[in-house]
Amino acid sequence: MALGLGSYAHSCLRYVLIIAVGSMIVLFYAQGNVNPEHMIHSLVTLAEQKNDTQQFGKEGYLVWSPSCQIPDVEPYHESIRSMLQPAEPIVCTRDPPLTYTSMDNASNHVLRVDSAMIGRYIPKGRRLTCCYSVITRYDTPAGHNYTKEADNLYNISKCQDFEHEVFLSPEEEFTLVRCGYYKNQKNRTKKEVYANTHAVVPIKPSVKFKLRATKPGEDDQHLNVLLVGIDSMSRLNLFRTMPRTVAHLRHTGWVDLKGYNKMGDNTFPNLNSILTGLSVEQLTKICWPTKSSKLDDCPFIWKEFHNRSYVTAYAEDEPTMSTFNYHKTGFVQPPTDYYLRPYMLAAINKLPTKKRNNLDICLGPSSTTDHLLRYATDFVTTFRNTLYFALIWLNNFSHNNHNTPAAMDLRVLQFLNELIDTGALNTTFIVFFSDHGMRFGKIRETFVGWLEERLPFIYFWIPEWFRKRYPESFQNLIMNSDRLTSPYDLHDTLRDVLEKSENSIVSLYHNVTPECPKCKSLFSEVIEDRSCEDAGIAPHWCTCTQYETLSVKSETVQAAARYVLTEIQMKLKKAGNSSDEAKLCAELQMSRVIKARSKIHGDKKAADHDDYVIMFETLPGEGLFEATVRHWHESSIEFNIMGIVSRINSYASHSTCVKDAELKLYCYCSPT
Repeated sequence: MALGLGSYAHSCLRYVLIIAVGSMIVLFYAQGNVNPEHMIHSLVTLAEQKNDTQQFGKEGYLVWSPSCQIPDVEPYHESIRSMLQPAEPIVCTRDPPLTYTSMDNASNHVLRVDSAMIGRYIPKGRRLTCCYSVITRYDTPAGHNYTKEADNLYNISKCQDFEHEVFLSPEEEFTLVRCGYYKNQKNRTKKEVYANTHAVVPIKPSVKFKLRATKPGEDDQHLNVLLVGIDSMSRLNLFRTMPRTVAHLRHTGWVDLKGYNKMGDNTFPNLNSILTGLSVEQLTKICWPTKSSKLDDCPFIWKEFHNRSYVTAYAEDEPTMSTFNYHKTGFVQPPTDYYLRPYMLAAINKLPTKKRNNLDICLGPSSTTDHLLRYATDFVTTFRNTLYFALIWLNNFSHNNHNTPAAMDLRVLQFLNELIDTGALNTTFIVFFSDHGMRFGKIRETFVGWLEERLPFIYFWIPEWFRKRYPESFQNLIMNSDRLTSPYDLHDTLRDVLEKSENSIVSLYHNVTPECPKCKSLFSEVIEDRSCEDAGIAPHWCTCTQYETLSVKSETVQAAARYVLTEIQMKLKKAGNSSDEAKLCAELQMSRVIKARSKIHGDKKAADHDDYVIMFETLPGEGLFEATVRHWHESSIEFNIMGIVSRINSYASHSTCVKDAELKLYCYCSPT
């Protein structure tokens, strides 16, 4: 491999980076405050990754079969290069935290003041005073009528004074700490100088019966499960923004699924299909009749792990936009044994926060990401000698800007190294993944952005003992890394883990995913010639198809765009008949068709339809929409929309008059 760095002038902060690997040359020109060493490291990682992707299949494609050809696009493709910017470091405070938690020799959790930090917070000669409150969830008693706000309610106890340290009981899981000093001893005027929250993972009485004396691993062949997700992160953007994390994953033996294709628009359908094996439409029929209904009765797979004596946990940041609460009721009862939501609600409401891209990147003196990853590390440490299932989901640094994840590369790498230190890699099936790529913004208006939205990253860690006990299962996973896969396959894989936990050398697991009868566990071989339909992926989300560009002036293209706009208007009108708020939406007009392309058929004469991807702009509001439209050649129905109509630019400020998440995509609120 030859590596060159040319024309770098620090004074004007411009440089060109060139990496050559065999016949591949990557050229990147940047301007701004970018670390050249960081970019070199990023491009080297990408080059090595490129070599890996060319070992199987056809060069230039992530997946290649008669039914599926997914192109392998350069991460720094010229069409998006101008949109790639450096990420400013996330600095929450100039001083380290004043308080922290730790465990004593008897495994008791202790809340402590860091005496070395006191002088950084209060003037010399003053006496520090601290107190702590306990944060608890306000639970609806079983059998009582529930309120739709149940998942948003929490209690904060009276603040109890402590000096250097205080021992926490198993019930004191989440704490809010306040510290200050008295400015005037006569009238006892107190100045608060510090606030922070701490989450510990105590052994709750309710989970003691699950604890096992033996360590999961080679002796009893049970497998823990840890799902760690980063929202809105495509595989390519992971390579661009987190090169050190990617290098770690590659060099330590994680398995990368290159053809992992999302099956729904946003987080909820994609994560739901992993956790339930159901589409949102099926969920509404089985357990979630309306968007205001509770989700408690739905068949989330963590319930099955709970029934097999696994300790379960679910933690997510950004509680106002979290997966099961954004324009939804969420859970009336805690869905898992350990549930971080009341802690996050209290932290956002009671601590000083810093925002970036309208998301809370800092909660008190620590980054929001640090709160969650520290909790995840503590959880796997606490239950290292038992069985556990945990889902950790991060939104704050990735959801709204494709560049910001670069600021968290080292913190995520630190977390992965901490998992090694805890011993989790010896006992745990770990999935490090995303739900989709960036869904809106300028990058999404490009073909590369279209592809990235549909191809999130996903990596698997398989313990060594599992690889030896189930060599065929592990080899199948390796084989599947170059084939089309979907969230439904991951659901079946989790079920397969449950089956294998029954100490069966040969898994008896069979597919039970109604939405995708041909999906299967990734420990089984996925057929090489697999279509999106086989994987439960709708045409609108499918990346297997090759397209050709069409003229936007084409009569058929214009007719298809008008058809989609009419369908949007009908949706708004139908909603207006049943909801007063939808009547506040303006009637949309076609401004212009921006782009169009059509699916390439092997035999155009034999095809009875053409599939178009149409992007157009509407007024008022300059909304950008994209739809996959099927044009029938000889049919009474000329057009069909294949799936949903995607909104690909920001609409938050335009749709405040409606609360329904789907209507927000299309509504432009009329001036009052």
